[in-house]
Amino acid sequence: MNVIFLDVDGVLNSINHLKEEYYKNKRPYSGYDYPFDRRCLLNLLYLVNITDSYIVITSTWRKDKIGRNILLNELAKYDLDKRVIGYTDILYKRRGEEVKDFLLKNSNITNFIIIDDDSDFEGLEDYLIKTNYQNGLTNDDVGKAIKKLIKK
Repeated sequence: MNVIFLDVDGVLNSINHLKEEYYKNKRPYSGYDYPFDRRCLLNLLYLVNITDSYIVITSTWRKDKIGRNILLNELAKYDLDKRVIGYTDILYKRRGEEVKDFLLKNSNITNFIIIDDDSDFEGLEDYLIKTNYQNGLTNDDVGKAIKKLIKK
C-alpha cells in the first residue's frame, strides 16, 4: 500500500494563496478561517489517483476536532476524505518520530512519502517531498512524489 504522510500548512495552503484571499476579501487570516488552495488540492488529487495512495495526516490540524473537521470537509470536496486512513499519534516529538511510530504500528505500508514544508524528519529525508510554504504543493512536487511512489 502506498501512503502519503501529509502536512497542511505550506502544502495545501500557502502564503501566496493567503495573500490572494486577503486582497479578494479584505479580511486577515484568523485561525482556520480561510479556504485551502484549490490548485494544491487538485495536485494532491492527481497524485493520489495516479499512485493509488492513501493519506495519513501529520499536520497540527489533526490535534483538535475543529481542525480535523475542517480538513476532512476540504478534502471531501475532492473525494480525498475517503483516502484518509489515519493520523499520526501526537507524541510531542519531531514529526519524523511520529511517522516512524506510525510505520512500526502499520506493517502493511509497502511504500510511502512525506509531503511537508518542514524538514524535521531525521532518517527519513529520502522520503520527503519538501514543499515551499510560499507556493504549497506544486506540479514539480507532484512529479517528484510520483517517481518515489511508482517504482519500476
